[in-house]
Amino acid sequence: IFFHFRFEFKMKIFSVISIISIALISSSNASIFGFWFGRECPTSPIIPDFDLNRYVGKWYEIERKPVIFERNLKCVTAEYALKDNGRISVKNSGTNVNTNEATATLGEAFVPNPTEPNKLIVEFPNQFLGINLANQGNYHVWKTDYSNYALVYSCRVYFGFIKFEATWLLSRTKNLTAENTAELKTFLSNNGVAVNNFEKVEQNCSN
Repeated sequence: IFFHFRFEFKMKIFSVISIISIALISSSNASIFGFWFGRECPTSPIIPDFDLNRYVGKWYEIERKPVIFERNLKCVTAEYALKDNGRISVKNSGTNVNTNEATATLGEAFVPNPTEPNKLIVEFPNQFLGINLANQGNYHVWKTDYSNYALVYSCRVYFGFIKFEATWLLSRTKNLTAENTAELKTFLSNNGVAVNNFEKVEQNCSN
């Protein structure tokens, strides 16, 4: 899963947000690569008995909401492992659909509040459009059975009116049953998240 970023320089993010705002106004679509007009993120459910030991391992991305940092990526996977310092190592991998070039990003995740163990923060060292980024975003596990599926949600509001939203349906294998997919989307809908703009992720690589 390639996460959204928090820009370090406010003037540069202001320019980017201005461009996005114009694009949103001009577009007939409600969203531009994950950006919406919106003032609030939905409240993420708390899973008090969330078990990181069972959650770590490899996940395949089955469906997602379109986001700019995953544009043209297929065969996306996420691999998590517990570290000695209590943090979680993160390796996100994907393949460009046009060039078949593989790419990977390494980062870390941590739980800022032990009473909400399913709400993680992820950090990645990176650049975007030549801009140095703080690269921190939220990673909230909304629903999982650990062995088959996981539903992950991320949301942030910029400048009080531009909302960035990302949602991923994950599986331990390259496929997810129709029943599980419907269950996760119903859960999203019941918690105030639109489910009409998901895209399927090709999982036809050898990884």
